[in-house]
Amino acid sequence: MLDIINITAPIFIIIALGYLSVRTRIIDQSHGKGMGILVMYIALPALIFNAIAAMPFQEVISPSYLLIYAIGSVLAFVIGIILTKGVWRQDNVSAALNSTALAYANSAFIGFAVLSAVIGPTKAATYLSMVVLIESFIMLPMLFIMADMSTDSSQSLGQLLLGIAKNLTRNPLIIAIVVSVSFSIFSLPVPQIVAQTAHMLTGVAAPVALFVIGMSLYGLELKGDLPKITTIGLGKLIVHPLMMLLAIMLIPSASVESKYVALLFASAPTFSTIAIIGQHYGLVDRVSAIVIISTIGSFFSMSAVLMYWGMAVGF
Repeated sequence: MLDIINITAPIFIIIALGYLSVRTRIIDQSHGKGMGILVMYIALPALIFNAIAAMPFQEVISPSYLLIYAIGSVLAFVIGIILTKGVWRQDNVSAALNSTALAYANSAFIGFAVLSAVIGPTKAATYLSMVVLIESFIMLPMLFIMADMSTDSSQSLGQLLLGIAKNLTRNPLIIAIVVSVSFSIFSLPVPQIVAQTAHMLTGVAAPVALFVIGMSLYGLELKGDLPKITTIGLGKLIVHPLMMLLAIMLIPSASVESKYVALLFASAPTFSTIAIIGQHYGLVDRVSAIVIISTIGSFFSMSAVLMYWGMAVGF
């Protein structure tokens, strides 16, 4: 148990420090945007490149892991639709946001940080790159298609998909994956200067990302229909891992490590930028509350997965 606390406690202490630094006005909350850009546009892409570029291509992509994570996430999304549309009788936008909150983990910031502490940042980056592919090419399109393809939408399905594709081409993590995989496929040598620069930047990614998460939580409030909000926020930490377990049972050929990695990512909280998406649809208060609840609760869900992992096979 102490080993698990030694892994998870520092993660959430850094998040708490980010929150407290804004609350006590040591750092202005507006600075969090620049720090977040540093992580998403520079540090994480550098880390992905450093992990993948020099690796043999057959070790970069694991089809069984991709399939497990895709199936588990899509099943969690479907449960969100059934709950929101079938039980609560809410509209398509609410269903899209709730379903995504259940099925889209904060993999790039919290998930990666915890996994790095277990298997090291290089291996963690290869798993992160595969999760980013699932999230970018499956989960986000499902969110926007469901939210925007309503009766009053002026966009056709083709226009919507074209807009999503354009956004993907500007995603720094997708660009980093494409570039690094190209180096891997063609066995291109990575210049020492580039490799060393990328290596130096990798140490920035996890702690700054966690600090930014804490900064972003300041000012968010628990507003709206709290029973439903709590159901989604805590449901993310239960439904997504359970659906991942089901996917693991369906794809037994995956490696033991990849199965536990999928579970760990699924036990991470809802991705924080869903609050920005919620703001676009006029539901920022509701979605922000979901982020708060799932982030706090993820200390227990991720600790539970790590405990299970440690008792079953060890780290």
